[in-house]
Parts: sequence; C-alpha cells; structure tokens
Amino acid sequence: MLRGMLVGLVGEKGKRSVKAWLSGLRGWVARRFHRYDAGALKSQLKKMGVSDTDTLLVHGNFEANSGFRGTPSDLVEAFIDLVGHKGNLIMMSIPFRGSAYDYLEKNKPFYLNRTISMMGLMTEMLRRRPGTLRSLHPTHPVLAFGKDSRWIVEDHDKCLFPCGVGTPFDKLRQLKGKILFFDVGFGAITFFHFVEDLIKGKLPFPVYEEKLFSVSVVDGKGECRQVQTYAFTRGISRDTAKVEQELRRQGKIGVGRVGNSRVLLVSAEDVVSVMIDMVDHGNWPYGSVG
Repeated sequence: MLRGMLVGLVGEKGKRSVKAWLSGLRGWVARRFHRYDAGALKSQLKKMGVSDTDTLLVHGNFEANSGFRGTPSDLVEAFIDLVGHKGNLIMMSIPFRGSAYDYLEKNKPFYLNRTISMMGLMTEMLRRRPGTLRSLHPTHPVLAFGKDSRWIVEDHDKCLFPCGVGTPFDKLRQLKGKILFFDVGFGAITFFHFVEDLIKGKLPFPVYEEKLFSVSVVDGKGECRQVQTYAFTRGISRDTAKVEQELRRQGKIGVGRVGNSRVLLVSAEDVVSVMIDMVDHGNWPYGSVG
C-alpha cells in the first residue's frame, strides 16, 4: 500500500531516488553512531561465551550499514583471529540457491577449488583465503580453518546424506561446537538438517527423496570422481522460528549487538536436545505434519 502511494506521489524514478537517499542516510547514521572494529566484535563475542578454543560455525552476512570498519575479508580475519588458531572456524559454501534436488537435476560438476559459494561475500572470502579447507561434497560443502580443519572436512564425499552422521555437522557436535548468526536470522541454520537426519525415524514423512544422485566432482588435485548423495525432500516446511522460540524460552540462545550488527549464539548440542525434545512431545518443528 505504502509503495503504491509512494509511486503515485513521486513516480517510479522518484521512488528510486527516495530509496537511494534513505540508504545513504542509513549509511551515514551507521558510520556516525554505530562504528565498530574487529576488536569490538571479538570483545562482544567473548562476552557472549565464545572462547579461542571453540569450534564456531558462522552464518554471516556483510551489511554495508552494520557499522563495521572494514571489508568482508577483514570481517573473516576477525573471526579467524578469534577462533582460527586454537579452535576452528567453519562456514557454509553451498553452490546453489533453491532446492538441492533441483540443483542436482542440472547435473553440474562440482569443482572443489573453483565452484563459488552462493552463501554471501564472507563465505567466498573465506573460501579463497590460503589455509582454508573445503569438504568435497556437491551440495553442502563446508569451509574449515583451524587446528582440526582437515579432520572436519575429510570423507564428506563418502556420506550419502549431506548433513548426517560422519559429515562436518556431526563433527561440529563432537567438538562441542557453537553456531553464530551474524546479521542473519536463525532461519539460516543448516545444522537443522543434521538433527533432522538423527530423528528421521521419528518423522511421519521421508527426510530424503528416493533418487540417489551420482555427481561428478573434481578434487583439489584436479582428479574427477563420482560422489553419491541424496537430496532433502522438497515441499517440507521447516519451522526454524519454532525452534528458535523454544531455545529462547529455555534460555539457551545468546542475543547480542555490536554496532548496528545483530548476533545470536547457540551451542550445537542445545539445538540437538531441544529439537529432539520438541519431536518427542509432538511439538513438530515443521509447518505441518501428518
């Protein structure tokens, strides 16, 4: 309604000008009142419970108006400086948008060193950084930097279920890892799929499509091989907001702010225990079940 009124008053061209002006104003406010640097970010995360020995899965978005003084690469370096020397930094590098099934149907080869991440600038900067390792999986490749990075990414290509047992998500749990949401909502949680795999026997619908895909992948040495994987069932409405609500109700999710950036922090084990408890009590983390 407001959009229609705005277009009616100033026209389409005028609306673009107003939007550009508002964007510039937000940027000025962020630079003037919400500026923060890598030191302030690390200080805030430490206050929230992140230690330098943690394994941290970061879902992040570089916002121009966040107030952060630096580039996406500088932001990645801040996370590496925080946990990448005594612990581990993990990010997703999924190479598609939409459903994994539809992506696999296109039969695109996956190149470990060349296929770009579609998960935002931060992930692509980490992917390109020397010292970062990437798991060899065509739909859910994981980036890892740190002392356990080689173990975290190894053998992902041998896992038929992209986020299940034996994958980097399983290893995140074994390392008692934490999940950080930096300027993104809880809905970005890929770890949901790991728990979903754990409880698939309790769910009244199949978690995976029946078709087993065989995908051409090219490893770091340039050698091509076939990797088999299942895709998650299409049309399932995963209600991550319900999981977040329950975590908040139980006081198991940390909420913080630095500059104009919003931060959420939760342990992987708490996500597992809360989701299992929800399912056991019929509080399904899905839009509709049955």
